[in-house]
Amino acid sequence: MKKLLSTLAISISVVLSSAASAKELRSAGAAPEPSPWGQVTNAFVNKVAELSDGALTIKHFHASQLGDEQTTVRQVARGRLDMGIFSNTATSLLVPEFGLLASPYAFTDADQADCVADNHLLATFGDSLDAAGVVPIGWIEIGQQIIFSKDKLIKTPADLAGVKIRTAPTKTDTVYMQTAGGSAVPLGTTDTMPALKTGNVSAVTWPTVYGIAVGYHEVAPNVTVSNHVHQIGSIVVSKKIWSRLSEQEQDWLKEAGAEFKGLRAAVRKAEGGLLGKIAGAGATVHTPTAEELDAWRAVAPVAQKTILAELGGTSEATWESIGKAKEACE
Repeated sequence: MKKLLSTLAISISVVLSSAASAKELRSAGAAPEPSPWGQVTNAFVNKVAELSDGALTIKHFHASQLGDEQTTVRQVARGRLDMGIFSNTATSLLVPEFGLLASPYAFTDADQADCVADNHLLATFGDSLDAAGVVPIGWIEIGQQIIFSKDKLIKTPADLAGVKIRTAPTKTDTVYMQTAGGSAVPLGTTDTMPALKTGNVSAVTWPTVYGIAVGYHEVAPNVTVSNHVHQIGSIVVSKKIWSRLSEQEQDWLKEAGAEFKGLRAAVRKAEGGLLGKIAGAGATVHTPTAEELDAWRAVAPVAQKTILAELGGTSEATWESIGKAKEACE
């Protein structure tokens, strides 16, 4: 009996010791769990647990459960939240120059954007993000930004005259829509739908998949596939938290971060599929003609000058670095 009790005591001690040594990180994101971002985040969470054999786990809160991106990204930077999955918009709140990746028509195509992300972003933004209080462990595909309009179809910039249009709370999206002729109203994720429903804005810009996933096409069924921004976001860990992790724990997070590369194919496939689905359900989905697209693109260089001037700081040098990265990827 004494031997049995001794064995049980040792077993319990081992279990308690293991539980005490295990670490759980709290993570936040704006995307709904069924979305491509929600699903790949779950895969990332599972991969961390698998690699660490349960020694390091992540509890992720989907769909802005802990607050909108503006709130949670700042909490991560301050060390009040361990990590997060963030859009370009949210990341640029920490490093405004990061928003230049979402400049209008910045990339020739998706391959160029992928190459820049994989091979040049860490060198371009690593130090700035570190100074802002976060450590990037990967980059994520957010996708193409389009326009949802409540009252009318917006085919060209001329159609934006007199339209109050929600933009991402960044210089890039806001200045571009202002330059195109709209009355831009920068709003975060949780404020936008109420503003659209109450008429404070009559049009919104959102990444295709996110916008459809949360139902913007139901309130604003006139959809223009302008693809005026290709958003690249980030997976970041609080610098305060990162410094407390062992090198092994850091490596688990970095290795698991590769799961997010699967978003590229998933998001791009979903963009076409969802646009077709809402068109079939009665929404008006308009793909600009070559002439209309030229009109949208013509606004970009003019807007970019204003964007760089208003951002100030190191924006000119950062934009030059992005340009060199694009050249290296041709």
